[in-house]
Amino acid sequence: MSTAEPKPALTKKQLAIYNYIRKHIETKGFPPAIRDICTEFNISSPNGVMCHLKALQSKGYINRVQKHENSQKAQARGITIPGVSAGGFSLPLVGVVAAGKAIEAVEQDDRLELRDMFGQDDLFVVKVRGTSMIEGHIADGDYVVIRKKETCENGEKVVAMVDKAMTQKKYVKKKDTIHLQPMNSTMDPIVVDPEKQDVRILGVLAGVIRKC
Repeated sequence: MSTAEPKPALTKKQLAIYNYIRKHIETKGFPPAIRDICTEFNISSPNGVMCHLKALQSKGYINRVQKHENSQKAQARGITIPGVSAGGFSLPLVGVVAAGKAIEAVEQDDRLELRDMFGQDDLFVVKVRGTSMIEGHIADGDYVVIRKKETCENGEKVVAMVDKAMTQKKYVKKKDTIHLQPMNSTMDPIVVDPEKQDVRILGVLAGVIRKC
């Protein structure tokens, strides 16, 4: 029974870069770009990063797929690590599309990472049932991303708990009552007297995810 040859040892810098790449793949689902590695390790030249990547590849720690020989971006994005599964959820961000007059297409090599898009970890998602927020561009079946907060500003879209029932509405504070206002002109608000009812703000709207 044969035993695999041990991999050559890494230098301190190579090990740090390897660990950075591995963590990036595990948490975000894709490898970092060369510019990300430059920034993280204060390496002034992309060629310096490429030297480290070539060393990691030659020592068997990473694999690299080079789709475009002259594209450093493609080389960076082509990194894989044997036995390391991609985590997180991201999609290719290929550019900006006009909803009005057409604009020139500019190729990009970026990805949209949902966690980075909303900027914080204190988030949760709920699925919308019903049409009470339809005039606020939130439809039945949408997923709303909510930032956890126990307080809110007047007029913010919130998820609130009223007597153990959860609802999403527009928050309107009046003199002695709280109005959880639907954004649907055919529906009446939920009027809450905080002296008599248990009402809690669970969070405010951060974004809407819709599958078409």
